Amino acid sequence: MLSRNALMVIVATALTAAVAAAQQPAKPATTHPSTAAQAPTAAKKNAATSSAAALAVNADSAKRIVLANEAGATVTSNKLHHSGGKAYYAVSYKLKGDKKTMHATVDATTGAFAAAAAPAAPAASTKSSAKKPS
Repeated sequence: MLSRNALMVIVATALTAAVAAAQQPAKPATTHPSTAAQAPTAAKKNAATSSAAALAVNADSAKRIVLANEAGATVTSNKLHHSGGKAYYAVSYKLKGDKKTMHATVDATTGAFAAAAAPAAPAASTKSSAKKPS
């Protein structure tokens, strides 16, 4: 009985301390004074940084989109490009058992996948293999 009462006192004390701590007012955030020289550099933003933050698809997501659309692919590189006010990832990948590098684009705002068309095969020669009489 004594150990049960001691346990109840410990639990009650811990609970009271937790409630009291929760009722304390929050401490104001401390601000560090900045010098005038630091303020302009902190306010500057790189154009690539500010536009990259607004993109819905990041580089890792673009890689996953390509892997989901191309079975057996291994992504070799992906780079963010901006063209005509639009952002897209140019992704290079290889298919399993294939030596050629394939290319695809992933829209950085919508995640739309577009595989690049395969290069056309060289045209057959129009020359006849028959010899001309001499």
